[in-house]
Amino acid sequence: MIVGHYVIRTYRKFKNQGIGTRFVIVGIPLVPIQSFYIFKDTNRTIEIDLYWKQAVKVYFIMASIIYLLAKYFTRDYYDMAFEKLFSIVLIINLMVYFLLDSYTKKDRQIRELLSRSVYINALPKFLGSNVAFSVQKGFIENFKERFGINWKDLVKNKAYTDEHLPFLFPILVYDCYLYDNEATEKFFQDIFHRYKTIENIT
Repeated sequence: MIVGHYVIRTYRKFKNQGIGTRFVIVGIPLVPIQSFYIFKDTNRTIEIDLYWKQAVKVYFIMASIIYLLAKYFTRDYYDMAFEKLFSIVLIINLMVYFLLDSYTKKDRQIRELLSRSVYINALPKFLGSNVAFSVQKGFIENFKERFGINWKDLVKNKAYTDEHLPFLFPILVYDCYLYDNEATEKFFQDIFHRYKTIENIT
């Protein structure tokens, strides 16, 4: 029996980056204790808030496996063919996987654009508020050093050019998460559409 710690990874993988969660293992994953954002190409990690949706999915998969094994070995199918029972459990798992933590085409487009503009392609919801704030702070400092102007003034006055887009886009992605309001969302949508068109993202 395996006893110890184990990192289950990589959840929501995109271009060698994704989420991993460390579990206490006693034969099976029992207790999630820490999540990380993992850069597999460099083996770097950032500690993030516990990504409980990954933990729930791991529990659900493990419970399903244990349930099916118990049914198989006890032959207790409730007058149902095991293949049919297996199909039902599989469908339920797929529903949980896709509905519990939705991951849309827009999410993939945002991550693609992030990967073209900055090193980290994580959606801010993966990181949690504190880490997302620190990451965005780095984006803002980089913008200030490069252009010597305030990014908010540039966006509000719609004075930005195509040169600014790779640097403004990640700032606004994180701003929408950290400060959810209509004005920020509108600025983001304008820049998202323009940057997506320039980069030919469909």
